[in-house]
Amino acid sequence: MSTAAITYLTMLFLSLIMAGAMAIGWARFGRPRHALSWSIAYGLYAVALLAAGIGSAVAPLHPLLSLLALVSMLVSAALLVVGARQRAGLPEWRWQLSIAAALMLALSLGIGRFPAAAPFSWLTASLFTLIMLPFVIAAIAPRGRSPDAAEWALIVTLCAFTLFESTFIVSSLASALHPGDARLHALYTNIYLIGLMPIFVANGIAAMLLLASDLAAELRALASHDPLTGVLNRRGFQEAAVRAIANGRRQRQAIAVAIADIDHFKSINDRFGHTVGDRTLDYICARLASGLRTGDLVGRIGGEEFALLLVNSTAEQAVQAVERIRVEVATGFSDDGAPVPVTVSFGVAAVNTGTAHLESIMAEALDEADHALYRSKLDGRNRTTLADAA
Repeated sequence: MSTAAITYLTMLFLSLIMAGAMAIGWARFGRPRHALSWSIAYGLYAVALLAAGIGSAVAPLHPLLSLLALVSMLVSAALLVVGARQRAGLPEWRWQLSIAAALMLALSLGIGRFPAAAPFSWLTASLFTLIMLPFVIAAIAPRGRSPDAAEWALIVTLCAFTLFESTFIVSSLASALHPGDARLHALYTNIYLIGLMPIFVANGIAAMLLLASDLAAELRALASHDPLTGVLNRRGFQEAAVRAIANGRRQRQAIAVAIADIDHFKSINDRFGHTVGDRTLDYICARLASGLRTGDLVGRIGGEEFALLLVNSTAEQAVQAVERIRVEVATGFSDDGAPVPVTVSFGVAAVNTGTAHLESIMAEALDEADHALYRSKLDGRNRTTLADAA
């Protein structure tokens, strides 16, 4: 068996494996849309390889299968972009990419009508892939933060793929323009046979690592966040607060904690129903989050109880911040036009970032804030109490 045949069969086998692995990842791990798009992309690449192989062996079917191979490769490249943008939460560009693929297909068919240019018509699929790759890289690169290890791996392999595709197109054109030059033909053949397989394997592995990394991040988020409101749960708040206190100790920053409790929450459920009760929790979380600064924390630590940690803030400054939130919350919200009255009581305490164990520091501060909250309840609710004053 020739080297070309081995490369062809290996690429077909790897394409099917990647398509199946991505499909399993989509079906088993929350059905992320980008995994399905990439699964279809790898599947279509396998279709393109199979169609090209059969077309070369069966002459009567060659025109039809060559067209199928070209269409499959164009759609496969477009789906790589769609999947990357789906993962990033960006507009998918389905219509734009469909039009671009159709134009590239028309260009290929138009070139194929001229005998002198026909050898170049099949390069349109590689050219289209080359054009698509920078869009994939741009979508994979995160916004507002540095890429993690899995994202870096895929970005690097995609850059290598872009370099390979550029080299491949140039060598192909050189070989086609000088059909009698054995050295150029050998260069083109070697680039294809030696470079394609490792680049393809590296990109496939990097894509699977990214999918696994995304799943791990999602599982971590589920373990640390409240599923109803989306804010940190008790465990997530505790872990994040301990890290913040450790950083505050290093930076010698003042830190304060607050505990908030919805007043008469049971009566809201009894009067308006549990659906409105859930909406009330969402409303409170939105107000708490909007009233805090970047770096501050908010978590739901009980049924209707919330904890806040305000970094680089004294207890007195924290009182001012939560007072603004308390006043805003008291305006209430409407449920299908019917007003829903809701108020919140707060207890605030300073965090002593001394030399004690971080978990102990956090527990003590929360306990002080809880006692201050209890005083707010005794004094009539819908108020803020500072622990020292309590």
